[in-house]
Amino acid sequence: MQIRRFKKEDILELTQLMTQLGYPTTSSQLQNRFEKLLNLPNYHIFIAELEGEVVGFAGLMKQWAFEFDGPYVRVLALVVDEKHRRKNIGQCLMQEVDNWSSNNDCVAVTLNSGNRDERKAAHQFYERLGYAAKSTGFTKNLRS
Repeated sequence: MQIRRFKKEDILELTQLMTQLGYPTTSSQLQNRFEKLLNLPNYHIFIAELEGEVVGFAGLMKQWAFEFDGPYVRVLALVVDEKHRRKNIGQCLMQEVDNWSSNNDCVAVTLNSGNRDERKAAHQFYERLGYAAKSTGFTKNLRS
């Protein structure tokens, strides 16, 4: 397995992975989002590839906090193809995030994971990697 940077050719596979993550989208929508995000210097996408197939990705953003000194990374998306879960791919992606964060002088890595029953396995995964549940996130939709 290899962890590498995102390439435009990955869009179709990532569209399917976003749907598995619970956020159905089209390839053109995702391409438009990524074109905007990847033109900003603090956004990065790591791809997990197994035998030439894209099997997962992690999207992150480096940012600064109000509550502590130093930059940190927020993982905005992490998904492994359902056919390839429990093969340490997610762990490898998160290790790449941790390494990148350390190499870029970040003091912490944070992420949100939904409070739905189907996310319990993800919560256990993050806890095994040393992450602690510390808050509940809230969202307000401004468009109907």
